Amino acid sequence: MTGKTAPAEELLPPLLQQFVRLIGLPATLRFVEQYGGVRVYIPAEATAEHPYAELIGLDNLRALCAEFSHDGHGLRYPLPKATAALTAARNARIREEYKHRTARELALLYRLTERSVERIVAGADQASDLQAQLDL
Repeated sequence: MTGKTAPAEELLPPLLQQFVRLIGLPATLRFVEQYGGVRVYIPAEATAEHPYAELIGLDNLRALCAEFSHDGHGLRYPLPKATAALTAARNARIREEYKHRTARELALLYRLTERSVERIVAGADQASDLQAQLDL
């Protein structure tokens, strides 16, 4: 880990680090937020109508299909929940948004307590980030 908390990408399991290299961190995090914890089917061919294409974009889905399908067949993969990475990304968003919003507004938006938002902004969330790593 670097600094106070590791960047979200460093907290991701190896499979999701591959996703990041192919489609970027924002698309990977959206994918994990939607499907983390269940098996996902990566099709052999990407179509614009596929739900994944709507979520991460058709070009990103094509990149995943090219990398994760095999011999013209789609394959199923268990998609990790990546709790630590999602928490780190959420906390980074909260720190950034705190410049323009109150702790109360952020608490309501992220379904946290005001005290939790204040601890995150103050950087005291290191312990919760460490606990989240154990939940991976």
